[in-house]
This record gives sequence, C-alpha cells and structure tokens, in this order.
Amino acid sequence: MIVGLCGGFTTFSTFSRESLTLLQSGQYAALVTYILLSLIVGIAFSATGYVITR
Repeated sequence: MIVGLCGGFTTFSTFSRESLTLLQSGQYAALVTYILLSLIVGIAFSATGYVITR
C-alpha cells in the first residue's frame, strides 16, 4: 500500500511539474492538450483494467 501511495504522489508531482513548465513557458495549447490527454487516457486505461478484471 505504501508503494502505491508513494508512486501516486510522484506521478502526480511529475504531472504537476510538467503542467507548470508548459504554463510558465506560455505553451497554452500544449498545456491543455497535455492535461486533457492525461485525464482521458488515464480514465480509459482504468476502465479497460476494470473491464478486463471483471
């Protein structure tokens, strides 16, 4: 459980840092694309895993 918790924090930290870097550099289209794709792909993979294990 601790490995999963720590892994989640480091993954979110990387996501946040990359988003902040895009924001600070003024790459707004890339920022929105990155955030939306990360969310959509993450949800899609979670749903796929759920369906496979059912």
